[in-house]
Amino acid sequence: IPFGINTINGLSAYYNFIPGINLNSNLPILRRSVVLRLTPRFEVIGLGFLLSLDVSLGVWFFAFVANLQTGIQRLLGFNIGPMQPYSPPAPPSVAHIAMGALCFLVFSSFWNSRHHLKNVVRKAFTGAPDIDDSDELLSYRTAVFGIIGGTIMAMFWLYRAGLNFPSATIFLLCCLVAFVGLARIISQTGMAYGVAPVAAPVLTVNALGTPILGPAGLTALGLSFAWSADIRTFVMASAATGLKIAEITRLEYRRLLWAILLAILTTLIGASWAIVTLAYTYGGINLGGWGFGGLVNYTGRWIAHNITNPEPVHFWHLGFGGLGIVLMGALTWVKNRFIGFPIHPIGLTLGLTWPISNIWFSVFLAWLIKAFVLKYGGAHLYMKIRPFFLGMVLGAFTSTGLWLLIDYFGGASHTFTLT
Repeated sequence: IPFGINTINGLSAYYNFIPGINLNSNLPILRRSVVLRLTPRFEVIGLGFLLSLDVSLGVWFFAFVANLQTGIQRLLGFNIGPMQPYSPPAPPSVAHIAMGALCFLVFSSFWNSRHHLKNVVRKAFTGAPDIDDSDELLSYRTAVFGIIGGTIMAMFWLYRAGLNFPSATIFLLCCLVAFVGLARIISQTGMAYGVAPVAAPVLTVNALGTPILGPAGLTALGLSFAWSADIRTFVMASAATGLKIAEITRLEYRRLLWAILLAILTTLIGASWAIVTLAYTYGGINLGGWGFGGLVNYTGRWIAHNITNPEPVHFWHLGFGGLGIVLMGALTWVKNRFIGFPIHPIGLTLGLTWPISNIWFSVFLAWLIKAFVLKYGGAHLYMKIRPFFLGMVLGAFTSTGLWLLIDYFGGASHTFTLT
């Protein structure tokens, strides 16, 4: 299905007598105060069909509620400030509720793992022979001292970049919450990517205010957007997914580590070479796109605005973050205490960022189809039709890659349903 649609749209770009198929659909609600994006994305439907029903319900349900909250607030004229970088289309209130939920998810995960983490630290510093780490990706000693060394290097880098010690500490903590939280979300929900509801540099400014940061600190935060905020895909989530695959297929973790390191090194060198070569050959300003144009201008404007318009601590924003912590805690308690509770609270952590606003309807379709299949056909029918949905994923990615190659030689460009 996606291969056929993409093929027709691809041919339409070269032959004007072939009509294209436009699946884009929007539904304005609440007096057009908010627009629901109802474009089906086949690779998301295919992956969403593999999710457990409570997780997929949580993803689309909380996204729909976030849309309703956004629309109602606009109708009432309630506003705690302008939209913030990497949070749109969610207003700050919706984004900070989700960020509070993400903070609860991360810290509760560490709390639930406290006994294991205690054993990890004991093995790292005392070499406790009763603790076996031979099946882990890294030895516990390597992991612990790697964390310590990496943290010291990161703090030194941020200090030299212009942040003082308190702001560098808060910023690094915000980054780690986003990284660890998104890695768990992507691993648990099966989503291909995601971004934090509130970007770490923005959350740092909201929590500390601009006076304590100063122009140098604000500049350092702005220049960190590329690695701390614009993270649809990042190494930690990919590694976590790889470890899950290794667990199922019984691959040897220590050998997998070298494959991961080789992949990181190869992509780092390849991407660096490609970007520098293209920028020096054609001029970076001429390459356009988000990486060379949008992100650069966006970052510059954000830095200049915060320097020329000092901001205090945003207590309203932090208050909604606290509300998100309370809601996530209550939903987690209900989910853990009542068997069969249909909604997984992990959906609350996703907010209404640009990726979620585009894929929530596809997750809804996948949830609806799977619910009908399991109710009326059971596990047997589910296993029987699962290859059809895996085919959706394969067809979407294969056809998009094929037309990228064709366009390289043919000169046209396309925007397919692939996210």
